[in-house]
Amino acid sequence: MDKNNIKGIIFDLDGVLLETEYYQWMGWVIPLKEFGIELTKEKYLDYAGKNGKQIDKELIKDFNLNIEEGALLSKKEPLLIKWFSEEKLNYMPYVKEALDFFNNKFKLALCSGGSREEVIIKLKNANLIQYFPIIVAGSDVERSKPAPDIYLKAQELISLSKEECLAIEDTQYGLQAAKDAGLNCVSIPNEYSLKQDFSRADMVCKSLQELI
Repeated sequence: MDKNNIKGIIFDLDGVLLETEYYQWMGWVIPLKEFGIELTKEKYLDYAGKNGKQIDKELIKDFNLNIEEGALLSKKEPLLIKWFSEEKLNYMPYVKEALDFFNNKFKLALCSGGSREEVIIKLKNANLIQYFPIIVAGSDVERSKPAPDIYLKAQELISLSKEECLAIEDTQYGLQAAKDAGLNCVSIPNEYSLKQDFSRADMVCKSLQELI
């Protein structure tokens, strides 16, 4: 990665900008309880960072549930919309400092695997939407993370070459999406993704402060 060549930064949302991974976990815990299944935090770490459709499919298979694909996700999504509309959403460390620092120096975009409705609600609730003239959500592409589609679309909209774009991700699945799209990627693992594989990252940072 040539740092001097970077002209655009594409941020992930959950776990990079907002401390929302707990809600993503709880969104699966509640519907699974109806089947007498406890999705522990340790077990959830196997799924963190994947898109909702993929997690839904894997949970149904892993717990041998006799339900249609999408059944768990359809119960999760309304819970998230309610929580993200009503709860105070906390920033990850140094978010405001990072966004203020990068805002006037680079083109900024956001790539999140959630639905567009969910993404917009979170950004408005957290007062971050003004930083992102370009937003690509999982529902905007045929295949969400870990497929590269979402980053390919963001790179097209930001009107820069792949070499000029830097993605910021917190999971190996987001990293995979960015690297398979041909972008540079810095990983910032958190408590939900610390044990994942970040060997493909151009750089691994402890926080957004280190990225600055």
